[in-house]
Amino acid sequence: MRSLTLFLLPLALTLPTASAAAGDVGFGERIFRAECASCHGERAQGGKGGEYPRLAGQRADYIQLQLNNFRDRKRQNKPMLPIFKTGKLKQSDIEAVAAYLAGLPIPEPEEVGVPAEVDGDLEFGFELYERDCILCHGPDGRGKEEKGSPQLISQYPRYIAKQMADFRNEERWHEYADKMFGEAYEDELDAVLAYVLSLNHDRPESGSDP
Repeated sequence: MRSLTLFLLPLALTLPTASAAAGDVGFGERIFRAECASCHGERAQGGKGGEYPRLAGQRADYIQLQLNNFRDRKRQNKPMLPIFKTGKLKQSDIEAVAAYLAGLPIPEPEEVGVPAEVDGDLEFGFELYERDCILCHGPDGRGKEEKGSPQLISQYPRYIAKQMADFRNEERWHEYADKMFGEAYEDELDAVLAYVLSLNHDRPESGSDP
């Protein structure tokens, strides 16, 4: 029994052992490294070319919302299931992780392998973005706190495309899913994706800035 205890002790020390105070960045970092870094990268830069999204610098309120949705099974994702098994993370832990991630610098696209461009009509994408996306995601793609919307900059196009497909297929909830994704043609989605990616660099002049 003594030898078993000595064997298990180092394993126990690698995981957080107490709940974090809300917004405890140091504790949030320890949780991230224990539970999230294997998929999302040591710097939360994402992984596998966008199968796992970039989280570094993402909005804290948005990260909290999505973690709560995973916990409550409102958003389904198999790799996230073990993290919330048997109440593993408390709300204060979620807030701590969100605070840590939000405080990280947003990596440069080329630094983490986000391509400079993808196929799609950039000018057409600009028109669609201004019509359907700018109100929530902003002219610079950085999202808006009052809308609870995420940043789109420095995000992998593979990941964004997957989310648009999930919205269209009703595998993930979006308030305007039917109008924006269900009725969209593939060339429209490709154009929006191309324009969103261009926000990492130069973008066309916008006539509106809500």
